[in-house]
Amino acid sequence: MVIAIDLGSNTFRVALIKKVQNGFSNEQIYEKIVGAARGLNESGKIGFEAKNRLFEAIAEAKSKFDFAKFKCVAVATEAFRVASNSEEIFSEIREKFGINFHIIDGQAEAKLTFLGVQNALRKLGINDKFSLIDIGGASSEIGEGGKFISFKFGIITFYERFKALDLMQENAKIYTKEAREFLTSLDNRLIVLTSGVPTTIAALKLGLKYESYDPKKVSGYELKNDDLAWFINELLKMDDKSADVAVGRSRKYPLIAGTLLLKELLNGQEAKFIVIDDGLREGVGAAYLKDIFQEIITKF
Repeated sequence: MVIAIDLGSNTFRVALIKKVQNGFSNEQIYEKIVGAARGLNESGKIGFEAKNRLFEAIAEAKSKFDFAKFKCVAVATEAFRVASNSEEIFSEIREKFGINFHIIDGQAEAKLTFLGVQNALRKLGINDKFSLIDIGGASSEIGEGGKFISFKFGIITFYERFKALDLMQENAKIYTKEAREFLTSLDNRLIVLTSGVPTTIAALKLGLKYESYDPKKVSGYELKNDDLAWFINELLKMDDKSADVAVGRSRKYPLIAGTLLLKELLNGQEAKFIVIDDGLREGVGAAYLKDIFQEIITKF
């Protein structure tokens, strides 16, 4: 077994991954919103508050998982690829918590996420060829098989750049133009949606609140185009306190931003859309247990 960590531009996710007969399974999971990309557009750095939230999340994870017993493999993504103080933060994490983070590029991130999603689909009995969309906090990965592109837009950076709903609506199509063209070039009979935006849409449609979120119920949910407009309207009807309960603290507007981006990407796609909770975290664990992790992060 291995402890796999995905430190995204918004969320810190940990899982104890075990090899089983039909692939890999999560024996234990943990996640927390740390918002690493908040303020990144302006400062070019991981902010002091984001760093504190991250350190608190790591301390919580260390109290829940047996880091002394199991190997830990940790990766960090776009916010840490571009922040000027990433190495300083990871040096402090190594010293304080004994965890070594690999800052991986967009291609490696996409490949590892693909592995995690592929494993989850197989457990659901789905073995079809699929395309992948992963809208993160500061970047978005799209592709299929060995063909992936990492695009420089994400829900936190997009929201912080525009903030006003009308500006986000105006710019979502512009920001996703190249990604939409690339997605259209793929064989899209099945498009798998992973990351916080589609999983939260599915959860709310299923009547789940943030605290009652269940990845097993969410994975396999078939998302319809109408769900996106419904989700935005539901959030806009909620006051901030109600939204905090429904979708998590301070997530209302970044989620609206991400849904607008996703809406543009899926516009005109004649495909089936399946939501999967598993992603990069699970792919990291699977790749390590298959002994291909180092090859993937070095190759891409």
